[in-house]
Amino acid sequence: MTIIGKHYVGLVLFSMGCLVAVIHTMSTCEIHNEESANCTGRNLTKVPKDLPANLTCLDLSYNSVDASDPENSRRLQALGNLVFLNLSNNHIPTLNREIFMSLKMLKVLDLSNCKIDMLHPMAFKGLISLHSLILKNNRIKDLAPRFLSDMQALSILDLKNNKLTIVTIQLLEKFEEIHEVRLQGNSWVCDCALYPLQKWLMLQLDHAEEIHCVSPPDLQGKNLLNLDLSPVSCLQTSERFPRYAGPGNSTMANDVINQTSGAPTTEGEKAWHYLVAVLVIAISFSVLIAIGAKFKLFHKYLTSYSHQLLPEQDVGSQDNDAVSVSIAHSSEMEEVRDQTMFPPEGLEEDDGYIEDNYIETEVKAEDEQEMHISI
Repeated sequence: MTIIGKHYVGLVLFSMGCLVAVIHTMSTCEIHNEESANCTGRNLTKVPKDLPANLTCLDLSYNSVDASDPENSRRLQALGNLVFLNLSNNHIPTLNREIFMSLKMLKVLDLSNCKIDMLHPMAFKGLISLHSLILKNNRIKDLAPRFLSDMQALSILDLKNNKLTIVTIQLLEKFEEIHEVRLQGNSWVCDCALYPLQKWLMLQLDHAEEIHCVSPPDLQGKNLLNLDLSPVSCLQTSERFPRYAGPGNSTMANDVINQTSGAPTTEGEKAWHYLVAVLVIAISFSVLIAIGAKFKLFHKYLTSYSHQLLPEQDVGSQDNDAVSVSIAHSSEMEEVRDQTMFPPEGLEEDDGYIEDNYIETEVKAEDEQEMHISI
């Protein structure tokens, strides 16, 4: 074979290779047993519409597929048997509401390197079987606690290398139900607002991870677990509030300190709170019982007390009685005075003892005089 012939053969082989590469690029996906589809690196902008309905694994990585596009979302939700979905290295700046609603069998969802800026709180609604959610290497700045509401089976949450600066107490309470949460490489601002996260990390004994500060500058690169961000330290050092620096923001800093008091507590602290609550309830019941007994005795006293008005008498009869009584009283006084000044003859001096007959005689005489005067 001549040299020219060899060149022709090489050119033909090179052309055939390029054709195969072009055909491979232009083909949609590689389907295996109608259960797995490999669509990686195909320059796709849409989810292929000719995918088998019973697919369990779908790899759409390294494309330009926007899952929030209504058409793409509709095609994905038609694959209700999916267990594994890889959408990494696509361009999905915003995850809209309920874009995976029908994928109730899905266990693994990879959304890494998708340039996600906005994450709707209900974006993952319906993913009741999801085991692993990978959101690393995005631009997520904020997370609402509700975004984990439907994922009761979630065991791994990867949030590495995003733009998070703070995690709320409500979100940390959700994290407690997840076996592994990865938070390294975020834009952590190590001030007092990060104290709840610090305390939560201290309780993760099985897989404690190193969280490094990005700001303030004097703490850049420091391990969050090695800092003192307790409320007492924050009150003494105003430099712990870089994100709230500025005139008129001192009250905002105090609010942050108050918020840190709600950080996750240990079992001992919870038991102490329960004991205080029981004591308060017991004392309250005792006071209520005492008040009830007092009111019962007071009510009994009121019911036992009874009174009635004096009977009314004729005004004329009352006046006559008053006159007769006054006349009788004056006559008695005169008689007593006469007897005292001029005692009857034959009577001995009073020795201090009064005989019964004398008393009876005097009483009878007084009665007769009263009767006579009244007549």
